[in-house]
Amino acid sequence: MTTLNDKLKQVLSIQDETECAKSFEKFCQENFHDLPLPGENSMFDRAMWMASQFLSLSKSDEEVVKRVTNRMEAKLPREVSALDQAVDKAVFHLKDLLGQARETAIGTWQDMLSACAWQQMVPAGATRGVGSQLVSLGTFEKVEGDVRIQVNLGWMVDQNNLRLLLQAKDSEDNAIADVEVRVTESDKGLIYSSKTNQDGAVVAPAVKINPGQYQIQVFWSDKVVETPFFRV
Repeated sequence: MTTLNDKLKQVLSIQDETECAKSFEKFCQENFHDLPLPGENSMFDRAMWMASQFLSLSKSDEEVVKRVTNRMEAKLPREVSALDQAVDKAVFHLKDLLGQARETAIGTWQDMLSACAWQQMVPAGATRGVGSQLVSLGTFEKVEGDVRIQVNLGWMVDQNNLRLLLQAKDSEDNAIADVEVRVTESDKGLIYSSKTNQDGAVVAPAVKINPGQYQIQVFWSDKVVETPFFRV
């Protein structure tokens, strides 16, 4: 029996971007009652994101979107503001590790990682190096099937750089190449991308960042794993 994932693999295997997007649109129409919610199926999310970049809205669609958006802005300012505040509270503030709330902030980060099913290997903390201050988010890992992703993440405060070390291995401790790691900013999108080498590693000691809201994402095969959002 052909599953939804089997059908999605066929859609994603199409090389032509426009044809692939049209095929996904047809897939959604044919499987309307069985479509997963956002976040439930990473392969479906990938296909949906890709299709959204290559399928343009019709004029009538644009007018509908515009009317609904204007209505929301006019009638729901309080609700929108409340939503913004709720999202903001869910974002880990890296600078909290520098202040009096450091222990609380460390606990919050550990809890957020745990909620995302990441296992903390080396705890987060704030340390001072020679001539610079490093806020460390520790070393943490996540296992998906036969793949183990381990991340060491830190922020060089004085230089506004992220330090990112990533290792990808299989269940027999063999290195996995071509695993992609991305650093994305909520407003600017992708700011850094690299793939693991033959040793299954990505070493990025200085990813330049500015004040904003960031997330680390790791992609391989049909899998995507993400860290919680953090703000600098």
